[in-house]
Amino acid sequence: MPSSTNLQAIIGQLYIAEGASRETISVPGLLAQSAPPKTARSRSQDSLFVHLSLTGQTEETAVLAQDLLDTISRHYYQSNGSVTAALRRAVVEANQRLLRLNLSGSSILQEGAITCAVLHHDALFMVQTGEALALLGHNFGVERLPPVPPDRLTPLGRSAGIDVRFFHHQLQPGDMLLLVDPRIAHLPITVMAPALVDTEVELGLAALSDIVGSDSARLLLVEFTDHAPEDLPEANLMTPTIVGTASASPPQPRRERSRLPEIPRRERQPQPRKRQPARMTLANSPAQNLETSARKATSEAAMGLSRFTGWLADMLARLRPPRAQDEQAANWALPAIVAIIIPLVVALVVGTVYIQRGRGQRFAEIKVEMGQNLGLAEAAAENEPLAITHYAAVLGLAAEAEKLRPGDQEIALMRQQALGHLDRLDDVTRLTARPFHTFNDETVSLTAVVLRDGFNGGIYTLDGANSQVFQHDTDESYLLAAAEPQTILFSGQAVGNQIVNNIVDIIWRPAGSYVTREGLAMLDRTGTLFTHYPNYRDVRATPLGLAVDWQFPRAVTTFTERLYILDTGARQVWKYFPDEDGFLLKDDERSLIFNEDPGLEMATDIAIYSEDGSLVVVYSDGRIRYYDTRSGRIQWDETHLLANGLNSPLIAPIAVEMVGKGLNASIFVADPGSGRIIEISRGGTVLAQYRASDSSGQELFTGITDFAIAKSPLRVFVTAGNTLYVATQD
Repeated sequence: MPSSTNLQAIIGQLYIAEGASRETISVPGLLAQSAPPKTARSRSQDSLFVHLSLTGQTEETAVLAQDLLDTISRHYYQSNGSVTAALRRAVVEANQRLLRLNLSGSSILQEGAITCAVLHHDALFMVQTGEALALLGHNFGVERLPPVPPDRLTPLGRSAGIDVRFFHHQLQPGDMLLLVDPRIAHLPITVMAPALVDTEVELGLAALSDIVGSDSARLLLVEFTDHAPEDLPEANLMTPTIVGTASASPPQPRRERSRLPEIPRRERQPQPRKRQPARMTLANSPAQNLETSARKATSEAAMGLSRFTGWLADMLARLRPPRAQDEQAANWALPAIVAIIIPLVVALVVGTVYIQRGRGQRFAEIKVEMGQNLGLAEAAAENEPLAITHYAAVLGLAAEAEKLRPGDQEIALMRQQALGHLDRLDDVTRLTARPFHTFNDETVSLTAVVLRDGFNGGIYTLDGANSQVFQHDTDESYLLAAAEPQTILFSGQAVGNQIVNNIVDIIWRPAGSYVTREGLAMLDRTGTLFTHYPNYRDVRATPLGLAVDWQFPRAVTTFTERLYILDTGARQVWKYFPDEDGFLLKDDERSLIFNEDPGLEMATDIAIYSEDGSLVVVYSDGRIRYYDTRSGRIQWDETHLLANGLNSPLIAPIAVEMVGKGLNASIFVADPGSGRIIEISRGGTVLAQYRASDSSGQELFTGITDFAIAKSPLRVFVTAGNTLYVATQD
């Protein structure tokens, strides 16, 4: 998860009645408040902004509006739990208070609309009910909330059941929030751009005054920034006021002084100050409004059409020079062709414009839907299955948005937030991945990765699609690559009297009693073991006996210098014993013996524990088996794991690795089906679950083909496509 930044809020209020600006310290129905001294711990850094509209004259409902604002403030800051849930409770309590007043018959029936927004670090949470309206200005666009009028509107105070709309946004320095009266909802949001886009509070209020004109409105304008202006006066002056984490002392909630003061423009002229460059995270405009992208597409299409028309005219002039006076105009073929082509080109351009407009409109809708699902998930914090459903919806929408507009930062932030919550619900540790090396050849498809033992470093990768093996020279941490990888074996290469055909797997083979030099062993499907020795950088070939019985060798591993080859076609784990520089078979021990049919036709990988020879097998259908090879019996399986720390079943595990010895020994299983790597003790207890995100926020382990683990600190090397990644903990 990206680290949160504590943004600050500069606020200003504007009260206009029939075109006349009213300068008052407290605008009825508006509240901008930082956390009071005594508040719930989870609310201590939150800033609350409220816009409340009630039926009737503003002056007549001011006292009631003040009571409701106090109710909202009190209940919000005293509530624990998520921001969205606390906001909902505060709005529901205000609705109950107004409903009881209406049912008592002691006064005229009052109904209303309300927008409540909270600045929490760098995130904006918002709830609305009734005909409430808010506008969020980004660096080059304005977003309307809600984007379109809801089909069903229940005013505040009419019913015990109210319709609450949730919104969530990741903010950038320079974003602006405007809470407005429903009475000016008819104004198109395009006219609001001068007050909300690339501006400041003082200039924005001046622009709003001109926009409202002779109408009436109560407006609360908020500018979000990561630094306080140096020329900001004390909070008790009639100037913009910082709330939240600013150095200026924010007002504390009191009945008469809980409103932050209005900004009289004549007492403070806008002072130039350096603004932080806003990142390009446009929250697109709603469906009924043309977006910046659509306008841009239209203009570009028009320019393209004009250029094409000029080119076509020039081409026709070259093909058809001016006629002589006595020449007869008898050839109508070329004009007819032109008459057909031009309407087709116009139709193509117009169609492109509407396609771009539709894509932009859908992108805007996706961002709103993602924010709503995040809000609903926060509100359903106590209902984990429902919360998971909403977070999963956010991820699905993010994938759709990525296709429409790749690399959008706001989409990435919301995706990361959903992933973070899902990780906590699933008890998953999130790793950060970066490309270690990407091959320029797109035909490369990495299927295996191995780390060299010892303190010399070194990583080896297998391109299974082209049967070539690469050596990546590194330092002892495996993280710093010394140079471009070198090809140490390739298909068609002659090694002694053997030819490289199809390499299926690679392992590191340490030195021992029979093996005089450590090296990288590479298994060829034809029955040859090629070994690369890094000390002299030579390669040798060793034919394996009775390889004609092999059907579909898939993986190779080693134990006490023996070779074990998983053959899913023959449903066997072949067993080869070391014999000087070669291997031999024993008639009575050609393969491992199991107590019951292990079903190896579905197996995807095997690993053997270096101290006692116990075997772990993973299967493509989600099974996992841990065998005692001396008895051939199953010690534990996936059912045992589900009862000992595994939150959700394995779906399609692809690779397994045994790491460490003794008490530090662990089994790691890569499951691209669920996008996880699971760490398991030899006794069958889940120790940890890992997921990883790449630089664009995409899940890495969903495309994993193999992995290698380096511990203390944890480093996970992952192959996916033509890229070798390294994933680490932040």
